[in-house]
Amino acid sequence: MNTALDGNLNNLNQFWRALTAKEKDGVFTHLSWPNKQWRSDFSLPNSTIAATKSFSTIMDIDENDLHGLTIKNQLIPMALDLKSYERPKINTVQEDARIVDLRADKNANNTGDCTSISAENWATACGNAFGYIIDAAVIQNLINNPNASVLAYIIDGDIAGTAISYKTNDFLGIHQLGTVPNFRKMGVAAALMDYLINQALELDDIYHVSLQASQAGLHLYEKMGFKALGKLTSLVVES
Repeated sequence: MNTALDGNLNNLNQFWRALTAKEKDGVFTHLSWPNKQWRSDFSLPNSTIAATKSFSTIMDIDENDLHGLTIKNQLIPMALDLKSYERPKINTVQEDARIVDLRADKNANNTGDCTSISAENWATACGNAFGYIIDAAVIQNLINNPNASVLAYIIDGDIAGTAISYKTNDFLGIHQLGTVPNFRKMGVAAALMDYLINQALELDDIYHVSLQASQAGLHLYEKMGFKALGKLTSLVVES
């Protein structure tokens, strides 16, 4: 495994573990959203997958060997080397918009009061962006994690986009970057990415930014200089 991929997966492992997970026999399982199971090295499962969870692995998958499992989706782990980063020309925060961190003492733009944006508000908006329900209690717990920033892109008082950053070693991982449907095609995701990369650049101990990309976001991330590192597969029990 190359160094960038190892850093990406370590960040994902630590981030997922921060989202209320328990461990048994080397397998981590979320108690609620995001309903994942995984091993810390993202190898294949060594036991039965829970019917209500998906198991994530970096290993190559032969569909003929799944034995009662099926592929739910596949994401592309990516990393950006900040030492060689050149900022592209992208849309930044609009004049009528702001980015805030839900922790009251970490307002991203140092304007306005972000205390009115609750974990429930954020979870609803992020859930709308991704099309599934997010446990607000998990987000509330994450807000108090010193390694995390839970961000909202606000337009006229409404949450238009969401993102989470999570620090591990010299990596800043980006998670749950999404745009609420009514605000798509307005540069929300690009503005959040620009903010997050600048956040990483301001941290003396961060040298890489990592994420796991869907096909929908791949073009934006490649445009910003991220490099693909492999494939992360989610397996579920075949229905």
